[in-house]
Order: sequence, then C-alpha cells, then structure tokens
Amino acid sequence: MEFNDALIAVQCIDGMGPRTVFQLMSHFSEPQRILGASAKELAEIALPSELVEQIVSKSYITLLEKQQDFIEKQSVKIVSYWDSHYPEPLRHIYAPPAMLFYFGEWSREDDFSLAVVGTRFPDEYGKTVTRNLAEEIAAHNITIVSGLARGVDSLAHYAAVQQKKRTIAILGTNLSIIYPAQNRSLANQIVKNGVVASEYLVNTPQLPGNFVRRNRIISGLSRGVIVTQAGDKSGALITANYAVEQNREVFAVPGSIYNEKQEGAHRLLRDGAKLTANFEDIIKEFPLLQKKSAQQLDWISQSSQAVELSGAEGQVIGALNKEARYVDDIVIDSGLNHSQVMTVLLTLELKGYVKQMPGKYYIRQI
Repeated sequence: MEFNDALIAVQCIDGMGPRTVFQLMSHFSEPQRILGASAKELAEIALPSELVEQIVSKSYITLLEKQQDFIEKQSVKIVSYWDSHYPEPLRHIYAPPAMLFYFGEWSREDDFSLAVVGTRFPDEYGKTVTRNLAEEIAAHNITIVSGLARGVDSLAHYAAVQQKKRTIAILGTNLSIIYPAQNRSLANQIVKNGVVASEYLVNTPQLPGNFVRRNRIISGLSRGVIVTQAGDKSGALITANYAVEQNREVFAVPGSIYNEKQEGAHRLLRDGAKLTANFEDIIKEFPLLQKKSAQQLDWISQSSQAVELSGAEGQVIGALNKEARYVDDIVIDSGLNHSQVMTVLLTLELKGYVKQMPGKYYIRQI
C-alpha cells in the first residue's frame, strides 16, 4: 500500500484524531508500519484498546475503499504533513491536519496569506468594508483565506475571484459536500486559481464542531486574520482566538457602537487586536508582505486615475465615503444645491460610482 493510501487508512479508523495520527507516526515513522503493527506493539504506546482492535482487525478497509473511489472519480488531490509541498505555515501550529484533500493547486505564494472572516449576515457597512479590504489585498497579490460560508467569507473569496487572484477556501465539511450549496459556483471559480480544501474524509458527517475545528486551519494558513464585521457570538471570533494561540496577528474593523453586528470586532479591539481601517493598517505589520506589496502598482491610485469625473461629480464624490451619508449632508459638504446634487447622484449611480441606500442615503463605490 502506498504512503498516502496507508495514511488515509489510518484516519479511517473510528476515533483517530490528528494528535493520535502524529503520535503513531512519531513511533512507527510510516503509516504502512502502523497498519502492520501487532496488538502488543500498539499497546506499548498506550493506544486505546478500541483503536488497537480496529487496526489489527483491519476494520478500516471498507471505508478506505469508499475514500479511494471518491478520490479517483472526483480527481481529488492529497497533501500530507510529510509531503514537501505541504503548506509551510500549517506545519508549526498545534494539531495540524495530517492530510488535506483538495481541488485546485497550492502555490508558494500562499505562504504569505491573509484570512478575511466575519458574520454570515453582514449589513451594508460590513459588505462594503469586506469588499474594499479584500479587493485591496487581492490586488496586491496576497492570497485570501476564508471558509466559504455565506456573508463575509463569500465576499472575500469573490473579491479575489473577480480579479483572477488567489484565494483558499477551507471547508467545515468533506469535499463531497459544498456548504452552503449556493456557493458551489463560487467554489468552482476558486479552484481555477486557488484551492478548495478539507481535512475530512468523505464519510464525515456535517457536524457543527467540524466547522469550529477547521477554523484553526484558516488562521494557521495565514499571517494574519482580519475580522471585518462580527457579532458577539460569531464563529469569526473562534478563528481570531486560534490566531492568537498560533502567534498570528489579529485585525478588526471598528463600526458603530450601537451596531450589534460590530460587537465581536469591538471586543477583539478591546483585547488587543489591531484597529484596521484600510489596507495600509494591515500591511505595515508585515515587513515581508510590505516588500511584496511594494512590487505591485498602487491599486487605489490606479482606480482613481481610471475614473473621469466632471467638476460637479468630483464635488459630490468628495462629499461621500464608504459609510452611508444622508443626502442633506452631501448637499452641505459638496457646496451644490439640492437639485444639482440629486441630478449628479443619479448620474454617478448609473456609472456605478455611487450606490443608493434606503432613506436617501448614499455610499461611494470607488
């Protein structure tokens, strides 16, 4: 049996977690030797009797065959901790995954990645902040890592996909289940220039605890974790906690103190997370990423230069920002009258430079 097949077989044993796999590999060096060990040899390392019985009786065979069949039919790729192309940042975390099953391709560029995570139900502010930060990160050729969940995760992945940049999605399910189902198309797009990966075998049920557990991989792959919007009980806070344990940087975007969706981010800031308003706040914490970023064209300047505005349009754009502004405030700050502002706002909206919100509020899109 080949190394990876034998390693899969070891993980097919019921109750075999990553730490036990590493304990066995430390003792036996090769998964083939684990599977061929006697009950006496296995008992010497204080392995639970139920695991010993499964190894000796080879009860894993049926499940191994199912896994091999899925891998072959779906062209699933595998990387193990003992492979040279295993993601380097993951090697140094507590309880790294022994194996990752994935679609797509890993790249050495991914060794310098940033995670963008947050609530599944962001408001307009959260959506805008996430898009803006993720677009800048991707534009500077930094891989974005997230969890393919709805909301902030999806927005972060989309920002990379739309620019044909790299992004990595770590699933809380096995690869036969893309969750949520609405993100199947997004997953297919990610694979074209990134990775969709899971540590879970094909038979692994969809359990809440598995989504929590995968968060250590999201943070582990990344140099820093950015929480753009999160409530007080958001799963993004678990990812941030893993990041702290793994000695990664944690960033959080502030918002209104009256917004419940921002409570988790504010708690992170109170606990020492770096306050983040833009890409520059992030990049200055990473000399290596800063060097990499310096090699790229400045995306913000490039975007601004590509936009041609009339004098009145420039005045209105100057009165707007990334938070929703009421039309009367835009009138005051632009120096134009109400009628002029409404005409210009309509023009800018048609150009895609401004978005109208309920109640005569507007957000700048460039």
